[in-house]
Amino acid sequence: MVLKSKALKLLMLAGLVISLSACGAAEAQKPAEEAAKADAPAQETAAESTENALEWDIQPPLGIVKGDYYAIEERFRQGHLGMLEIVKNEDKLVYIEFNEITRPNYYERYYQNVPKRLSEYNFSMGDKKGAAWVQSVVAVEQQMLEEQRITGEFDTITGASNSINQSMIPLAEKLEPLLGQPSAKKYYSVAEQLGGGLTGFVQVVVEDGKIISVRYDEIFANSPEEIEEPALKKFYRQSKYESVEYQEPSRIGFNVQMDALNAKVVERQDLLDLTGLPSTDESGDYASSGFTIRNTAWDNYLKLAGELLEEMKRDGVL
Repeated sequence: MVLKSKALKLLMLAGLVISLSACGAAEAQKPAEEAAKADAPAQETAAESTENALEWDIQPPLGIVKGDYYAIEERFRQGHLGMLEIVKNEDKLVYIEFNEITRPNYYERYYQNVPKRLSEYNFSMGDKKGAAWVQSVVAVEQQMLEEQRITGEFDTITGASNSINQSMIPLAEKLEPLLGQPSAKKYYSVAEQLGGGLTGFVQVVVEDGKIISVRYDEIFANSPEEIEEPALKKFYRQSKYESVEYQEPSRIGFNVQMDALNAKVVERQDLLDLTGLPSTDESGDYASSGFTIRNTAWDNYLKLAGELLEEMKRDGVL
């Protein structure tokens, strides 16, 4: 009887221990679940913070910008090409743009010889590093214009400052002594919203009464919501000229067409003559001509270039 009583007590004691352990585990699980729930908003906030951190405004200044033109370009860090342009109207800095073309032997073939400012590069870098190349560039450009200086210390975005320190600022330091004197080169640009989430942008540089360069690009809006055509929404904050993936409907690369425009204008000195340029006819035979329809960008270009031409004539630079 004594043995049975002891055995019974042992069984009861074991049951009590198991019960207490189960309760303890359940109680321990509750704080863990509550902690997980508490972490959820924090994780969401962090994601929102990352998304907000990848915001930038890449749109050109609307209307006409003009002034003395200063530019410099140099290769740096294994062969990347840094390019800095500065426009000064009388004593005021009115336009500053820095761009960079990746080195020809870049480790990712997709981005070899690709301009960074208005291409997919920024989104790829943003996904990998949490910061886009262009963010620091735009931030420093804005500081330069607001503070009316191009040298010294500037605030940059963490993780996106290498090109600023290794190219943009050194190039600015080389240009700075030249800004005290008028430039023989004159810069004229005009930007206008075209509708549908596109902005047309013409830039012309004149020296001694002759056009030495003309650039035309169409830049997509800063957000997908502003872009009307569904297939083009993914190109937000990019441009037709610099995007790697943009497919020109007229079937000849947008960049190829605009490079041909520059070559023709520089040779013939006529901003409005499109004769012989790619995709300027109403329709074409793709097998023989390489294009199928007229590029709608040509009409946008002619309108804006006409405005600039009148402005340059009024100023007597042409």
